[in-house]
Amino acid sequence: MRQVLSVISLLLAAVLGASALAGFQINQLLRDEEPIREIAGDLPQQDAFSEILAETLLTRMETELPSAITSLLGDQADSAVDSLVASMLDNEEIDPAWDETLQGTRADYTSQLETMFDQGTTGDASDLDLAVDLSPMAEAMTGPLREGLDSALGWLPFVDTSSFEFLAPEVVVDIEATTQEGADPYTWALLAEVSQHWLVIAVIAGVLVIVGLLLGPGRSRWVALTLGALLAAALGVWIALTVASPEFGQLPDESTQALVTHVQERFTEWAQPAWWVFSGAAGAAVVVGLLGSVAARSSRHVTKPSATV
Repeated sequence: MRQVLSVISLLLAAVLGASALAGFQINQLLRDEEPIREIAGDLPQQDAFSEILAETLLTRMETELPSAITSLLGDQADSAVDSLVASMLDNEEIDPAWDETLQGTRADYTSQLETMFDQGTTGDASDLDLAVDLSPMAEAMTGPLREGLDSALGWLPFVDTSSFEFLAPEVVVDIEATTQEGADPYTWALLAEVSQHWLVIAVIAGVLVIVGLLLGPGRSRWVALTLGALLAAALGVWIALTVASPEFGQLPDESTQALVTHVQERFTEWAQPAWWVFSGAAGAAVVVGLLGSVAARSSRHVTKPSATV
């Protein structure tokens, strides 16, 4: 019976150990500033991102451009705006604005998941969609444009320069967090809630390791340790090759695909190393278990009384 309990304890410790690491990373993504900054903080330096955002803002501007300015510039309206796109993309205020967008989105999405955990969900995967407020980016990117228009047209008596504020509109983009059919929003909310207790889970895993080793009689404890460590190593490798290195699939738009690939690579660079370390530590425990088992077996043979002649 002690042998069985020892094996069960160490197998549970392996599962809880992997759960603790997963919870730690989820908690970091949701509640710490640095991980999301490390993963997506340099997107404004990517040409594809800047082009997509600039195109979005320009489209919005064209629909709201005051008729007085359009009439004044005539056929030169488009070229006048396009000539300022370069200054929109080369602006020292963009990086702080993007960080504000990232951190705001992270905090809002965490609150969204916590609300779903407390109040429940509709069960529709759309509950997991997140709203990305690009307004700080719009304000930063169009700053040079607004200053340029103010300088070029502000002297005209019929032009109200305060009307240029429409060029820094509120821009909120809804993004699907998952495209998996049948994704359960409450599972996501539950994971977000449980992730806050990753340290407690890790402590329980450690206690189970000690209990498992103490319960196992003789060589059995080392066999149990080997089995538990093998399970932990397998879980670590599996998560490192799947969840920690996701494949977001192919998109028809090349610019969007380039951004998705960039985020995918950065996420893997951030998440995967911890799982390789976890798997390596589990592998070392496997070796310890095997050596302990061999040593216990040898000791048993040595201490066994020899037969009398």
